[in-house]
Amino acid sequence: MDLRKLMAGVLILCSGCGLAIQTHENQDISGNGSIINGTPVEERVSDAAKSVVLIEMHDIQGRPLTICTATLIGPNTVLTAAHCFDKTRMRAFGGFNVIFTNNYLKTYGNALKLKGLRMALHGSYNSTKMYDHDIALGTFKGEVPEGYEPVDYDSDKAANYAHQTVYSYGFGKSQDYTGKRGERGHEYVGVLHRGVLKVAGNYNSYSDRYFLDPSTSVFICSGDSGGPQFFHEDGVLKVIGVHSAVYGTKLDNGFTSCKGRGQVTKVAPFAQWIRETESKLLTN
Repeated sequence: MDLRKLMAGVLILCSGCGLAIQTHENQDISGNGSIINGTPVEERVSDAAKSVVLIEMHDIQGRPLTICTATLIGPNTVLTAAHCFDKTRMRAFGGFNVIFTNNYLKTYGNALKLKGLRMALHGSYNSTKMYDHDIALGTFKGEVPEGYEPVDYDSDKAANYAHQTVYSYGFGKSQDYTGKRGERGHEYVGVLHRGVLKVAGNYNSYSDRYFLDPSTSVFICSGDSGGPQFFHEDGVLKVIGVHSAVYGTKLDNGFTSCKGRGQVTKVAPFAQWIRETESKLLTN
């Protein structure tokens, strides 16, 4: 698969997503997001669900700009996608909050919101302009509320998850774009969904990322950016991937359909970077 040829239709999952709070500079980036054909999460009963949070990017006045999904991997640390913190895509960026909710719009103003302190994007992020190395960490101030817990992340660089079933979580658009002019669809954004997907067979084609099998009929979309993909086997649960992008069809209204090949950043190759970077963020 020649991914460079597909970039003309690529949907980057975060930039411009969410509430249409602000229009960002890259108009080819489709807005809004949640797992298409997934199931709404109403109760945090599983270890996986207990680790998923929403991150809200805001301007210097504290006004919300957009949202992404993230995973608690420590008491004050979240794992997410680097493009969620990419200031070149979001020039009004002033900071971020970590929000504990199942429904962003319904509970906005009432949900627990903890202030983001520091963030770190991988040093090779987007070095090939293919959203490679699309991984980041953020730290925040305060205590995680009851019912939420950090989860383990993958460190097995030799593992091959080709054709394996994974469990994904994300906030945002639960219905795909139709292509109609003037379409907004913000009512479909910000509700936590869970989806069951399958890893494509070419897992080892890239050292830093893998792709999803689009035949499963469940798709990630913008707002799912940075969200986790869990692998659960023999009682071991771990985050093996971070939602990064979708290669979909460009629609008549300029948006990109989420029904395409999803791109996910591998976690295991970055396990050492995660450990070292977390330590620096928490001690500096």
